[in-house]
Amino acid sequence: MVAPAPGRPGIGCRLLALLLPLWLVGCAEQTPSPSPQVHQGLNLHTVDETSVPRYYAVPGSVIADERVQLSSRISGFIRRLSVREGDPVREGQVVVEIDPSDVDGAVRRAEAAVESAQAELADARVDVDKFTALTSTGAVPMDTLRKAQVRLEVAQARLAEAEAALTTASAQRAYTSITSPVDGVVVARLREAGDLATPGLPILEIEARHTLVFQTYVAESRVAQLDASRTVRVALDAVPGAHEGELLRVVPSADPVTRRYEVKVSLPARSGLLPGMFGRAQFYLGEESVLAVPKTALVERGGLQGVFVVDDGRQVAFRWLRTRRELDDTFEVTAGLTAGQRVVLAPPSDLRDGDRLAADTRDVP
Repeated sequence: MVAPAPGRPGIGCRLLALLLPLWLVGCAEQTPSPSPQVHQGLNLHTVDETSVPRYYAVPGSVIADERVQLSSRISGFIRRLSVREGDPVREGQVVVEIDPSDVDGAVRRAEAAVESAQAELADARVDVDKFTALTSTGAVPMDTLRKAQVRLEVAQARLAEAEAALTTASAQRAYTSITSPVDGVVVARLREAGDLATPGLPILEIEARHTLVFQTYVAESRVAQLDASRTVRVALDAVPGAHEGELLRVVPSADPVTRRYEVKVSLPARSGLLPGMFGRAQFYLGEESVLAVPKTALVERGGLQGVFVVDDGRQVAFRWLRTRRELDDTFEVTAGLTAGQRVVLAPPSDLRDGDRLAADTRDVP
């Protein structure tokens, strides 16, 4: 091993000389940890279990419980359609007019048939009266009178048939004007003016707005738990606030694919509700015990939501929480707290782990 030349420092000495200034600078830049602070005037809350309603929420849509398809009872060309999609209609309003030419012709034929039958009946009565007088004197045999009476009965039957045909033809006139049976809105116009209307073929589709309901589908595991005596909360995305309705009906036949049952809930009669609006229904299933923490106790530290827990020595520590749902002015806690622990309400922004609370701290419910 070669010793360093006299008067010259070795490599280790030179390296130490280079690193020593850096170490001194690093030590100078370090700041001491802040000492724990004492906070005064804070309120505490003891976390405990509370009983809250348990709900089953399912999505659904607003629909019209009454939808009417209007069609013609007679054949004829559509002469006039006075409404289009989106137009409101009133009960009894004429919305479709059918060309009455064929109906008018049938009425005229029936009227002519009635006049002919009346004339034939009058002639038959004259013959019966005449042959009755002649038969009493022996001038005409009884067989002639019998035939006249048969002719009279046939004439009476033909007149009754002609009058029935006239009544039917006249009634057809009422079917040339189609009216709306409900107050609602036109949602589909399936024919146009000039098209041939035939019996049973829809022309218009109308939804009644006074019978709006919320339609949803409930899993088979929950359908037996639905209570018709409890109100159902319905929240719609397009309309602020919650609506309370009643369980109208449950269709007792599940969809063979989804295994869900159709359920309809009544909605209050108010403006702003339209068919097709999306929302969620909450069905009451009973009560359950949960651990709840006030909203004012929740803070965020380092991107995590939690609370400051106070021990018996009034020292605080931050606890991360896992919450599930919002309950009025509290949150349900599923992890991070146990019953009986005390948390700081409205903690200040400078509250940190290890800080202590002053003796004036008080517990509030």
